[in-house]
Parts: sequence; structure tokens; C-alpha cells
Amino acid sequence: MAHVTWDHNPPTTWTAMVDGQAICSVKRKDIGGWTAAWEDERLWPAPAHLPKAMPQPMRFFSSLEEAQAAVEQALSA
Repeated sequence: MAHVTWDHNPPTTWTAMVDGQAICSVKRKDIGGWTAAWEDERLWPAPAHLPKAMPQPMRFFSSLEEAQAAVEQALSA
């Protein structure tokens, strides 16, 4: 299980760090919500309600806490 730390670049960006390396950036959107984008070749799986969608390097979340929890869960898998 990877130990994730969060680096905050005010006011809109949080970066997930593992062993000092940036893994994922979580950014606040002007329209509301947050996006989480992997810094490497990882992909977010297609959402359950869109089973035919292709995996994407970025995913939308409604809150910062939800995005951070999803990143931490993906890194612990």
C-alpha cells in the first residue's frame, strides 16, 4: 500500500505525492467540482453508468474529499 501525501498549491491544486514523486493532480474547476488527472500512464476506469466508455486519464468529482479518497483508493489497489 502506497503512502500518499498531499501537496497544496493554493488556491486550486492538490498534488498526490508518493515517495516524493507527483502521481496525480486534483484541480478545482471554475464551473464547480474537481478533476483528478494522473501524471503517469494510469487511466481511470469508465464510470459504471457508461460501461462502453473508454478509460480516461482524467476524472471529474463533485468534491475535493471524494477526489482525494478515489486517488488514495486507486493507489492502494
